[in-house]
Amino acid sequence: MKNKKLLIYFFTGKRGGFSHFVPLLRQINLSNKIDYKILVADMHLSSFFGYTVNEIKKYSKKLILLDSIEAKDSISNRLLVISKTIKNLSKIFEKKKPNYLFLLGDRAEVLGAAIAAMHFNIPIIHLYGGDVTQGGTDESTRHAISKIANLHLTSNFQSFKNVKQMGEESWRIHNVGLSSLDLFKDNFFKSKNYLEKKFMIDLSKPFILLIQHSVTWQVKESKKQILETLKALNKLKIQTIALYPCSDPGYKAIINEYNKFKKKKFFKVYKNLEMNEFYSLLKYSSLLLGNSSCGILECGFFKKYVINLGIRQEGRVCKNNVFHLPHQSDKIARKIIEILKKSQIKKKVNLYGSGNSTKKIIKFILRNHNVKKLIKKKFKR
Repeated sequence: MKNKKLLIYFFTGKRGGFSHFVPLLRQINLSNKIDYKILVADMHLSSFFGYTVNEIKKYSKKLILLDSIEAKDSISNRLLVISKTIKNLSKIFEKKKPNYLFLLGDRAEVLGAAIAAMHFNIPIIHLYGGDVTQGGTDESTRHAISKIANLHLTSNFQSFKNVKQMGEESWRIHNVGLSSLDLFKDNFFKSKNYLEKKFMIDLSKPFILLIQHSVTWQVKESKKQILETLKALNKLKIQTIALYPCSDPGYKAIINEYNKFKKKKFFKVYKNLEMNEFYSLLKYSSLLLGNSSCGILECGFFKKYVINLGIRQEGRVCKNNVFHLPHQSDKIARKIIEILKKSQIKKKVNLYGSGNSTKKIIKFILRNHNVKKLIKKKFKR
């Protein structure tokens, strides 16, 4: 009699987070030991943010789409996302429980998924617990998910120690690095010629990629913050591609200013970019500007300079390719000019691994974990 396959549910609600699952899904598709479904929620199902479920469908057909709610720019909407996620997943889990629920990161819908799985006694594998970002409610949310989760896959050694410090037992924690780095193998990136034609940019000249989100501890300051960024860009008039922010409260103020600013010839804005186009643009950009986690997590691997604005990523482990600045246009403009004069970074920054995380994760998942022991959590003193 053949051994029964493990069934894993991958939960994703955010466009950027899904890229970290893709290397895992590719490996699992080659396995005869694991089956899976992708639970798709929140931003992926919003036409306002580009209906990115269509991109997920290019990588897998094993999807379960959760009932979505209309994206609104409010705190109450994010709370509704949590409760809606719990309700949706309770219906799914009542029909069929997986062996594991795989969660990534720190967003509101992910917390809802963790709560639902906990009450159904479904072991949770949490990717990137222990990271620190002192810029909003993501910080508390991430640590709450870690305390609910049963197995932890951390992005760096400091995060490994942080999870352990929370009272989690050592055998539950494994430092695997950043799984998205495994994407960047042969034939992943688009050519310069493709990018120049599609996005109407000249990659022989300086080019900035802009991703700026609202900060959930500073929602009312979103407009002021993005105006400072755009003021710096307007002064320099360097070709720039901007992406919509995520759905955290305060996002509309940013998008409204983008829509006014896109009349500038050097500035283009997109709801979403498919991951190989985005990472290809990042590869050929002069720098990443804004406050995206990508600036700290992946840009070191790309040997890329980053201007990280404000407090959203405060506390993340990084090296000297990242420059931390306040939301002040004069300082932003001066730093852009300074970076453009710098020589290219020669060595990759491997704080988050070197592109071999997938094998570590699959091996960890396939360990003969005792389910009762996984569920029965203890606080390690």
